[in-house]
Amino acid sequence: MTRQILNAASSRPVELSPNLASGEGRLLRLLRRWGTVSVIILTGIGFSLASPWFFTFSNFNNILFSMIVSGLVSMGLTFVVAAGSFDLSVGLTVTTTSIVTAFLIPVLGPWGAIIVALLAACIIGLINGILVTYGRLSGIVVTLGMMFVLEGINIFMTGGYQVPVGYDQVAFRFIGQGKIGAVAFPIFILLALFVVVHLLAVKTKAGHYITAVGDNAMAAFYSGIKVYSWVIMSFVIAAVLSGVGGIIETSISSSAQPVGGEGYLLEAFAAVFLGATIMGYGKPHVLGTLVGVFFIYMVDSGMSMVGFPFAARQLFAGIILILAVGANALLNREEIHLKFT
Repeated sequence: MTRQILNAASSRPVELSPNLASGEGRLLRLLRRWGTVSVIILTGIGFSLASPWFFTFSNFNNILFSMIVSGLVSMGLTFVVAAGSFDLSVGLTVTTTSIVTAFLIPVLGPWGAIIVALLAACIIGLINGILVTYGRLSGIVVTLGMMFVLEGINIFMTGGYQVPVGYDQVAFRFIGQGKIGAVAFPIFILLALFVVVHLLAVKTKAGHYITAVGDNAMAAFYSGIKVYSWVIMSFVIAAVLSGVGGIIETSISSSAQPVGGEGYLLEAFAAVFLGATIMGYGKPHVLGTLVGVFFIYMVDSGMSMVGFPFAARQLFAGIILILAVGANALLNREEIHLKFT
């Protein structure tokens, strides 16, 4: 059966053959599913040709190591975006949990400090989620305010100076500086948490309900889903994963810095929206997010080897964020969402 479109020049119907229409449909589906993956692969090939040191095990290991904290923050942010909201405080949550950990290690020991730091992260996520849902406030406004609150707390606690971790804390330092064979131990932590979080997103009720809320909160409500509870849960998950990132960052540097976590925010959003275009899902998903983070750091590594200035990384991240959001909008152009923004 032929499909008709209106010719703007002649105002007469023009018939489009079924073969052409189906061919365009197949091409569009192919681009949606593999377009972003193809760009990533071609980019990697290009850097490999430009630098003989790019496609090596050592460089691959360095890329994975450098993306650990950003990967954790991005995976957590995926849940908030999937629920239809935004969290601008994830970067400062990294800094806060890092400072709490460094301060409490001499008092509670490393494991006690880690538990308290994660509890602090839970509280941050819980406050964000409650204000967004029961407080009926914009996610952007709430988490922007939380950013300023956490920044003030961090400066107050540290006085603007770094908080060192003693060199006698061998077990704690192994979390960020240890190795298993030639692979850094934090990489195993990242991969293990990725498996857990990915299964949570695709195999559990929590993951499906959070996605359902993000797709259409009103429909989810009338389906019996406790919308507010799952939005709050998404903020808690994001905060806890950011907290884990802060703990690892403290271990890597053997200190906590009063500032610096803000830098993860742009990377996280770029990775989430870039990841939404991977494999043609058109919606945030943990696997795509992790691939998106890897792509950002792979390009950063390639730029460094080829000789691009450091500022080019921020420029690239901004461009990728804009393109990824645009591509994500195209993949979802027929849908209308009720968001907690």
